Amino acid sequence: MSEAKKRAVIFTVSVTQFTMPFMFSAVGIALPVIGREFGASGLDLSLVESIYIGSVAALLIPFGRLADMHGRQPMFRLGVLLYAVFTFFLGFAHNIETVIILRMAQGIAGGMAIATNMALLTDAVPKNERGRAMGLAVAAVFVGLSAGPYIGGLVTTHFGWRWLFFLGMIPLGLSYIVAHLNLESKFRPSSEKFDWIGSIVVALSVTALVFGGTGIGAGWSGPVLLFAGLAGFVLFIKIQNSLEYPLVELSLFKERGDFFDASIVQFINYAGTFGIVFLFSLYLQSVKGLSPHQAGLVLVIQPIVQAVLSPLCGRLADSFSPRKIALVGMLGCTVGTIMGAMVTFDTTLPYLYVMFTVLGVGLALFSAPNMIILMSSVPPSRFGFASAITGALRTIGMVASMVVIAIFLSTIMGDVPVTPESADTYLLAMRFSLITLSGLCVLAVLVSIRAVIRKSAVAKKGLCVQSAGDSKEG
Repeated sequence: MSEAKKRAVIFTVSVTQFTMPFMFSAVGIALPVIGREFGASGLDLSLVESIYIGSVAALLIPFGRLADMHGRQPMFRLGVLLYAVFTFFLGFAHNIETVIILRMAQGIAGGMAIATNMALLTDAVPKNERGRAMGLAVAAVFVGLSAGPYIGGLVTTHFGWRWLFFLGMIPLGLSYIVAHLNLESKFRPSSEKFDWIGSIVVALSVTALVFGGTGIGAGWSGPVLLFAGLAGFVLFIKIQNSLEYPLVELSLFKERGDFFDASIVQFINYAGTFGIVFLFSLYLQSVKGLSPHQAGLVLVIQPIVQAVLSPLCGRLADSFSPRKIALVGMLGCTVGTIMGAMVTFDTTLPYLYVMFTVLGVGLALFSAPNMIILMSSVPPSRFGFASAITGALRTIGMVASMVVIAIFLSTIMGDVPVTPESADTYLLAMRFSLITLSGLCVLAVLVSIRAVIRKSAVAKKGLCVQSAGDSKEG
């Protein structure tokens, strides 16, 4: 691929990586205003976000497989185009039902782009430059997440919530133009058969997990959906083992230790860290008495640190072992989470500044290097699958994090709202949640250590074999 096309891929992937998280977090801020305009219920508003996440997560693996079979570039192009179109139409929604339907369509289109973005980068960028490129892409995600609430609040307050979607069209349209000029548009034929049954089962299973996880504290439906999702995955694995052309080649996990370890750590990392922002948003406002704006200024420290350091950490991974860098990052995440578990009513804001900085550094050191490990440990013909798996593991990890928190909130606090009067009870639930999340992070560290040791052993074995061969030749 030419230098111009390589830069075009980095640009369009990074812009898309920024815009989609930005739209997600910005819409979250605008939900109360949307709800008042349409007279929407709390359930309706929760569906606006959860149906988007569910749509993305449910179709990542099928889209990744289709992209490997028929072309990643046209799949990515189509996803960006459809996402831009549905984003534009959302600005004209006339009732909450239309918003929900368009958010689902937006999630489906987003799944097409997310399932292929890292595969495109891996295809386009030479191995010795992938860390820098992936660092930029990861940084774009964090910039989008951190900018969404602030810019979304400004736009919603001064121009109205519809302008969030109109303005979102600008970077999306620019990204599509660059993709249109530089990426292939035609899908190629394939002799392999697509696993429709497995796709349906995995889509329904992921959807059940997402909605079960987000509704775990809302009654019996949450646990039932979680159980159904887990049972669905067991069925899915059985189906995959019996097919000639499975949706997921389980042999990749069995035969490629690097891919298996990096996948496990990817899931545990998000399961152990994602819920921290939610917990401390409640802590800062209901326990410390900060305003939403003041709380936001504290919480934004983590994504800003991640956004600044991720490109640098990606470059480090081009020159040094990405496994060791990811291990150091996972250690940082663990330390930050343990610091969170030690927070009390009297904890000072400077302590929280340090805690979120440590978390930001840890996540920056972890994210891009672990992505490099994942994408480099599969053959080029399965880059789309690997890209999709990373997105799916990230989403399911987020859901798992919120399930852990919901369990402790429901068992310790019950139906008591989080207010200054219930601060002591909330602190207890938060502490147990963070101790559990810290335990998950420790587990991820142990898996990362095992991966580093195994890789060192393989490298030493290779050197010994080479030395023996040189001796024979001598």
